[in-house]
Amino acid sequence: MERNGVFLWICAFAIVVCGNQETLQQPHISAKLPSLINMNNDFAFHLYKRLIEMPDYQSKNIFFSPFSVSMALSELSLGAGGDTKQQLLSGIGHNSTIFSTEEMHQLFHSILEDIDNRTGVDIDVGTALYASDRFKPHSKFLQDMKEFYHSDGFTVDFSVKETVDQINKYVEEKTHGKINQAVDSLEEDTLMFLLTYIYFKGKWEKPFNPQRTSEDTFHMDDKTTVPVQMMHQYEYLKVYYDAELSTKVLCLDYNDSFSMFLAVPDVDMGQKTIKDLEMTISRQHIEKWKSSAIKRKVDIYVPKLSLKTSYSLKDILKGMGMADMFSDKADFTGVSEEGIFVSKVLHKATLDIDEQGTTAAAVTTVEFRPLSYSPLSILSFDRPFMIFIMDQKNGNILFFGKVVNPKENLTS
Repeated sequence: MERNGVFLWICAFAIVVCGNQETLQQPHISAKLPSLINMNNDFAFHLYKRLIEMPDYQSKNIFFSPFSVSMALSELSLGAGGDTKQQLLSGIGHNSTIFSTEEMHQLFHSILEDIDNRTGVDIDVGTALYASDRFKPHSKFLQDMKEFYHSDGFTVDFSVKETVDQINKYVEEKTHGKINQAVDSLEEDTLMFLLTYIYFKGKWEKPFNPQRTSEDTFHMDDKTTVPVQMMHQYEYLKVYYDAELSTKVLCLDYNDSFSMFLAVPDVDMGQKTIKDLEMTISRQHIEKWKSSAIKRKVDIYVPKLSLKTSYSLKDILKGMGMADMFSDKADFTGVSEEGIFVSKVLHKATLDIDEQGTTAAAVTTVEFRPLSYSPLSILSFDRPFMIFIMDQKNGNILFFGKVVNPKENLTS
C-alpha cells in the first residue's frame, strides 16, 4: 500500500475554543480536570528532559508550549488505531483508569472554553486542519476535530506555493505576527497538515518602571558573560525559597489569573547550577511553589528578553515511545482509508519580556541554608534560570523553558 505523509503543526501562542457547555461541564467531567492538568504537566517535564538530552540544545535557550504539543498529539489520537493509538495515549500520559479517551477530548475542550472566556490577558488557542483536494478524511474525524478542538478546516492543493503562503498567513494572523514563517515548504504528496497554535500576551499586575532598567551583566557560566538590559523592582511580590532544590523562585502575576514563575539556582548555597535544577525539577515542585509563594518586600532584577526557538520533535517523540506513527506501521484508519503516516513534527516558539508584560508564542509542526540566612532579600536573574507561564486557576503549564543567554534570539 502506498504510504503518504501527514504534516502536523502545533502552533503555540493562542487559544480559541467553543463547544456545548452543558455537555462539557457535567460534574463528573469537571471533577477529572485536575487529572488532565497533571497529565499535561507531567508530559511537559518529560518532553523538556528529552530536549535537554539532545546535544544541540544542552547549552541553548529552551522555550516551548507543552500544552500545545500534548493537545496536538491528543487530536492525532482521534484518528489513530491499534498500536499507533496506544503509543500516542501512553506517550502523552493518558491513564484509562482515571478518564476515558472520550473524556480526555472533552476535558481539553473544557480547558479551551475556559481560556476563551478570560478577559484580563490576550490569549488564544486553536487548531487548523488542511486536507489535500485529492484526500478524503472520514467525516467523523473532521466532526470530532471541530467538536472537541474547534478546528478550522481547509481544502487545499499542496503542490502549489500558494498553500504554503496560506498556512503562514493563517499562523501569522493567529499569533499576531509573532510567528510569520510556520512552514518553509511542503512535499507535493502531502495529504494532510494539522496545526495547533497558542498566543499569549499579558500585562504585569505590577509593571516595571522603564526608568529603572539599566545595562547589567548576565553570567552564562563561570567564564562567559553578556550585557543585558536588566529591569528592576522593589515591591511586595510573591516569592519562595525551595530548600530541597536550593532555588529562588519569583512569581509575577498578570492582570488575570495567569502567572510567570522564574526559578534560579542559589549560588550562595554551593555549586548548584541550572543543570542540577533542570534534572531534578518536577510537576510536584511547581505545585509546591504555586501554593507556598508568599508576598514580601524584595529587590528583583529580571532581564528583558526576546527569544525565538525551533525544534524538530520527530526523534524526541519516537524516543518517548511514539514511533509507529512515523513508519509504515502507522495506523490512522480513523482519519482515512488511505495509508498515511506522520512525516514531521516541528515546534516553534517566541518569548518577549519587557517592563509592561510578556508576549509568548509557539508553533509546533508535525508532518504526520542557616536560619540567619535570608536568600529572598534580593532575587537577581543574572544567570541561567528556568521559566514557566501557568494558569493559576487550574495549574496548567502553557509555556516552559530556560534562559541561558538572553542575547540569543534564535535556537535551531
